[in-house]
Amino acid sequence: MIAWKLGISSLLLIVFVASLSMGPLGMLFSILPGMLLGLLWIAPLLGIISGGAINSLLGGGGEVEAKPLYSVAEAKRRQGKPILAIELIEEELVKFPCDFEGQILKAQIQMESMGDFPSAEGTILCIAAQPQHEPGKIATALNQLADWQKKSGDVDGMKLTLAGLRDRYPGTAIEFSCAQRLARLDFSVDSNDPRDASEIVSECLKQLAEHPLDSHTREQLARVYFSRYGKPDLAWEEMNKLFVIPFQKSRDLARWLNLMADWHLEKSNPVGARECLKQVMSRFPDLPYCVQAQERLTRIKDL
Repeated sequence: MIAWKLGISSLLLIVFVASLSMGPLGMLFSILPGMLLGLLWIAPLLGIISGGAINSLLGGGGEVEAKPLYSVAEAKRRQGKPILAIELIEEELVKFPCDFEGQILKAQIQMESMGDFPSAEGTILCIAAQPQHEPGKIATALNQLADWQKKSGDVDGMKLTLAGLRDRYPGTAIEFSCAQRLARLDFSVDSNDPRDASEIVSECLKQLAEHPLDSHTREQLARVYFSRYGKPDLAWEEMNKLFVIPFQKSRDLARWLNLMADWHLEKSNPVGARECLKQVMSRFPDLPYCVQAQERLTRIKDL
């Protein structure tokens, strides 16, 4: 079809150009081949150009991806009609099996609007068993379940949920986050605890043997070692362990470096303090911690 159109177009173009060279009468003769050329090409070109431009502006032109709609279900939930809301969600899930948004919304309605924990738990566990979901979504669902278990007083169930999630994704931020939550369930310590320092050290070491990723306990142990136990070398060792653990938050890393700068100053070592503050600046050049470290560095530069 294209070859035929190109052949006819070439012939019409020759006639059109030849007619134009014949003066006023030739211009009259050129009208017919010009119109035929227009019929052959202008309409398809306009269709392509206008269609592409309009579709680009309006978002059309391609096949629209079908997506589940839960707005009506959410409206029914707000109206105090949770059973109807779940029915509407399930209708969408028939069309979009295993959709994460729909299933998590269903679980939230079951738990928060109907107080049906067993059903909500079953929905969450169903999500966790579906292999197509990315780790972040699985973590969101199981952390939600852990929150509900804690709220209902099922601390043992919460521990099992978090431990299972932790072990499912070793070496990831999910493991680190779960480890922090688990560590806080049974133990919390403050370096200013008035008890004997050796007793606090013993409890911290026992906790860290069971929860090696427990950042809070390791920091408190380091503080006790430095300020109350007379073991600054062990304090530095514990702080260094904190920096080796990945996925620490920027605010914690900055706080620890400032704490170590304080310790250097207590030991009359301004050079060490400056190095700690320079680390803050190099690690976090675009965060407020950098400005704060620069201000501290200015104050101690003459020490």
